[in-house]
Amino acid sequence: MDTIKNYLTNKFATVPSTPTTEKAQAELLTKMTARYQELLAAGKNENEALGTVINEFDSLEELLGAATAPTAETKNALTLTETEIFWRSTRRLALAVAGGILGIALGVGAMIALIPTLFSWLGILLMLLGVIVGISLFITVGMAHERVKVPLDKRTIPAELQATARQRQQDYTSGFTIALVAGVALCIFALFPPILQAVWHAPGFGLLSGAAFIWILGSGLFAIIYGSIIYAGYTRIAQGTTFYAIADADERALSELKQRNPKMHLFLYQVYWPLITIAYLVISFGFGFWSLSWLLFPIAGILFGVIRNYALLAPKN
Repeated sequence: MDTIKNYLTNKFATVPSTPTTEKAQAELLTKMTARYQELLAAGKNENEALGTVINEFDSLEELLGAATAPTAETKNALTLTETEIFWRSTRRLALAVAGGILGIALGVGAMIALIPTLFSWLGILLMLLGVIVGISLFITVGMAHERVKVPLDKRTIPAELQATARQRQQDYTSGFTIALVAGVALCIFALFPPILQAVWHAPGFGLLSGAAFIWILGSGLFAIIYGSIIYAGYTRIAQGTTFYAIADADERALSELKQRNPKMHLFLYQVYWPLITIAYLVISFGFGFWSLSWLLFPIAGILFGVIRNYALLAPKN
């Protein structure tokens, strides 16, 4: 009946239109119409039946409150404001990680280029500066990002927020593609200086070609890492129904290892790679094994995984 339908429409006019409220309105319309027909069948006229129905459903405000009250899932859902803060933090993290790697590459490249000159001390200083700046960015911005992620852990992601994330992801696709293509192209182009040096054997340009390789490679990694982290931030919301502060297997392994074996965690994540870097520099500069020293990093990466997995299987300390 139009009168009942208009009555409910007015009641729900101030309520946000959601699947829950629309369903509640439809159910109430069905109940009120059935009650109205029942009263007419009992001999009441239209006005009496309509008045009775409205009086009987006078507690509609309570029904509205129950229908629109936030459920436990709604209370636990991410909001757009929280997600925007997460995305801004992700962009800062992307710049810090990519910039830190580029800073280290620039510093190491400068050291290699200046070692055979009178300014070798400046090269070492620039290398140390690049490493310090890079590691500082990793730590400070990484910790700030953790503080943003942890309160969002195990929060549900509403469908409308997923739709917003998908739109942001789509809008960023062209930028991500450009960053990825440019990064890969730079990484490939980084091979040219060492190749040209190997072909031409230009005197005095051996170390300079190595420095150019590291500079260009660092620039390529900057583009790839920066674009990938931002794109992953949108994907994390667009494709998930629940937000987890620890997103991937490596991070979960890191968190579990920190709880199970704090000493091993400290060694692997704060001591291991600096030792590998020092060993690389000693082998390269001290013994001149540039053609073989780079193998230290892939071997160290494999050993890192083996040691970490063994530590995860070992009894908890």
